[in-house]
Amino acid sequence: MNILKNKKTLLPLIFIVILSSILITGCSKEDTEDKIDVNGQTKQQSEQPGNLTINLPSMQCDKCKETIETAVRKMDGIREITVSVKDKFAHIDYEKSKIDVTQIENAITSAGYDANDKKADPEAYENLKECCKIPNDSKKKE
Repeated sequence: MNILKNKKTLLPLIFIVILSSILITGCSKEDTEDKIDVNGQTKQQSEQPGNLTINLPSMQCDKCKETIETAVRKMDGIREITVSVKDKFAHIDYEKSKIDVTQIENAITSAGYDANDKKADPEAYENLKECCKIPNDSKKKE
């Protein structure tokens, strides 16, 4: 009778332990395999989103906005850019694994605009339309 009692108690317990082991092992294997990329990084590490705000003190008008957005959007790793002419900043969402802040700032300065503490490329700035130049610089040419 003791053996029969133990079997009734033992079988459900063994079943629960085996089932739990299968579920835990199966889930962790799947998660690990799915999250590792070809470089050995987890997908979370390799696809980390970044977002930043870049000050654009030399931006003047909607044409400036368009030029900056175009310069930044064509870069690999840019998810979204929102430029505010009124507030003179750009909010940018990007993939940290593909691009960094310095590269984004360089794209903006290469387009002829100041980006944070980096000055615009002088030649690119000179080629901007007059409406895109700082008012004092525009007057100097006249």
